[in-house]
Amino acid sequence: MEGINICVIGANGVGKSHFIQRAMSLPRIPGPNPTTARINIDNVPYAVTLFELDLEYFDIDPHRQIKWPKQMGGAIVPRVNGVLLLYDVMNRESIIELPQTLNALVNSSLPAVLVATKCDNSENLRHIDTEAVAAACQSCLATFKTSANKPEGARIALSTLLKALVMRSQEAEGVEATGSRRRAASAAHLDAQLESTTARPLSQQSKHSRASSDMSLLRGFLPTQPGTDYRHSRSPRVDYTGSHMTGQFPDNADDDNQTVSSMLRTPGIRLDRSQNTASFLEIEDSDADSLRYSDDIPLLQRSDESVFERPPKKHGLTFDELVERLIAPKMSRTDYNFLEIFLCLYRKFAAPGQLLSSLLSRLERVKDDKSVHYLTKTAAQLRIIEVVAKWVGTYPGDFARPATRRSLEDFIKHLSTEPIFSAAAQQMRRTLESSIIEADDTGWEKADSIEDTDNEPGTNSTRDVAKRFADLSESISSLGVDDGVERRPSAASSLQTDIGKMHSFQFHSYEDYEREAATMVPTSTLPLTKFRYHIFMDTQNDDIADEMTRIDWVMFSSIRIRDLVRHVSLSAEQKEKSKSMKNVNRMIAHFNHIATWVSNMILMRDKAKHRAQMLEKFMNIALKLRQLNNYNGLAAVLSGINGTAIHRLSQTRGLVTTDVQKRFARLVLLMGTQKGYFAYRLAWENSPLPRIPFIPLHRRDLVSAEEGSMTLVGPQGDRINWKKFEILGEILLPVMKSQGTPYPNLSKHDTARELILDCLMPTDEEDIYQRSIQVETPSGGSVDPGKKKFPWFAKS
Repeated sequence: MEGINICVIGANGVGKSHFIQRAMSLPRIPGPNPTTARINIDNVPYAVTLFELDLEYFDIDPHRQIKWPKQMGGAIVPRVNGVLLLYDVMNRESIIELPQTLNALVNSSLPAVLVATKCDNSENLRHIDTEAVAAACQSCLATFKTSANKPEGARIALSTLLKALVMRSQEAEGVEATGSRRRAASAAHLDAQLESTTARPLSQQSKHSRASSDMSLLRGFLPTQPGTDYRHSRSPRVDYTGSHMTGQFPDNADDDNQTVSSMLRTPGIRLDRSQNTASFLEIEDSDADSLRYSDDIPLLQRSDESVFERPPKKHGLTFDELVERLIAPKMSRTDYNFLEIFLCLYRKFAAPGQLLSSLLSRLERVKDDKSVHYLTKTAAQLRIIEVVAKWVGTYPGDFARPATRRSLEDFIKHLSTEPIFSAAAQQMRRTLESSIIEADDTGWEKADSIEDTDNEPGTNSTRDVAKRFADLSESISSLGVDDGVERRPSAASSLQTDIGKMHSFQFHSYEDYEREAATMVPTSTLPLTKFRYHIFMDTQNDDIADEMTRIDWVMFSSIRIRDLVRHVSLSAEQKEKSKSMKNVNRMIAHFNHIATWVSNMILMRDKAKHRAQMLEKFMNIALKLRQLNNYNGLAAVLSGINGTAIHRLSQTRGLVTTDVQKRFARLVLLMGTQKGYFAYRLAWENSPLPRIPFIPLHRRDLVSAEEGSMTLVGPQGDRINWKKFEILGEILLPVMKSQGTPYPNLSKHDTARELILDCLMPTDEEDIYQRSIQVETPSGGSVDPGKKKFPWFAKS
């Protein structure tokens, strides 16, 4: 796939990141790294990469070619094919470097499109006259206006530049292919040409042969009136802003050495149309349709279809198309990701029985096809059986309904009659017998019927289809499947009691994690006293961070990914009724418990020096949690420290060591909400396993993806909007990957566990805030000694 690299240039603050987001139709603002997407241009896929550079990153000499920086954010800057030049209509300083930049781009033979940003502001409030800028920047391919409420303007600007670059590449290849033929044809008449045209030597004549050829191409198309061709690469002095601030290009009228190449806007762009041609935005649909497939269409006369078009464009995919992709050969990581996403989310648009019937019918069709080579047939049969085995091993609960389970059992029974498949059949049978959970279809749009409707009139029974596979292994020599029983990676940890005894335990399945997580519910039995304060201060920071991480990991591993998806679409009443939702609810409640526990522990003592010691200890624990990649526990601790009741304690914070406060400030920036949690998302993507995600943020992303688009689209509402599920997959796949690698050798610390889960403390935010007012008044006065030391426990 050919790549196209486009640089988005502009002054600081013109909106380059927002432009890339709109042009590439990204769900969020891109990061500092280049953004790459697959885009079809004239039905040919291209890998288009956009990256942004501020004008201050490099020096621009208007008389020389532009010099790009060698590196950008530690990465090598790729070779630039085209430029999108941005300026802000609300900032006059954004066009100061515009003339020099355009001249340097012309000298570098780089096509450029000029884009005015923030045009949603009314014209009387703008600081720059966009029409004057467009008139001055005639060396650009085109000029566009973009605004936040019209994202299609950014896409059209990118489309214009991409089509120009593709046309330029095609014409360059055509010139190179015909160059040898042209030289061969002219060689036969070389002597006659020299005699009839000029007496210059052969070498001198050959030096200017290209210029003469270029002039012959332009003959008859150049404007008859001087100064009327808008395609000149340079333009006279123009007032950009309507005030005294101007930018000036060198005037062509005084350039006696002007060549044909300098008269071209950009190399490769055709100039064989007059100025009266309709623009890119003004051409009528009928004209565009009649000229759509002609190579002689000028760039600005082409239709305004986006480069993201897919002919013929259809909304969504059918269920059969998705199943065909499911059993297709796996050629890349994307194909394996599709398998994971489909099996996880197909319940939103199909029932398990429907998917099983579809897979078995395709298996029958492949078996009966006599026109296919037996090796090709073998590979197709193997892929279908592997999909079924993966499905059974990963989501055995889909076969809890009697009819669906009976259909699968019949298929396994006939599969086990063949020695080659006996092992696979035994594993799937063991999964059905040991791992079937109670059917919980709450929140799923599609579910199998509770009644036995397997043999409805007019339909082919899935059981009958399964009986036809007794001779399925005639052409298959081997089969490899995963372990039938859904086994999570072993989470071996050491249990260390206060007397030093070590106990080992292992968690293999969701059920194991779920039973352990049920024991981690707070009990609220130990009151907060001075004795509890000293026990906590004497406990090592590593021990507390390890125990917090162990608790978070057990609760995180007890959540099935499907339950996380359903949790965002169910009502509170449905969540209470559904047994599978309790694991998600438990982890959310634990997050809130940690935040409340941190606040109460800091407010335990009356003296500021004691509170400062506790606050500093929690700051160090937060750093340990970051080192363990426990982002959920880190966010909970930060929530407790940065809450209103603790954040207002200026005297307490003033006693904390400066170095600790600096390290803690970096953690606050890491988990900050700036740019949609950009810092955390970048750290999460680059964190090695094992790791625990910040569950509230990922849950919010799922809510946005779930509510942002429909599941079924099309005129009849029968096509599946797979784009929605791709977005859900981008959120879920990293979480699924994180559950696959447990923390090694996490120790259980009973003392730390009691301090975390068993403290008796107030949970009402108002009571906690009143305690904060009591220990440190707004005026900065001391605590009244006549007050009771821990009065807020009276309400507990």
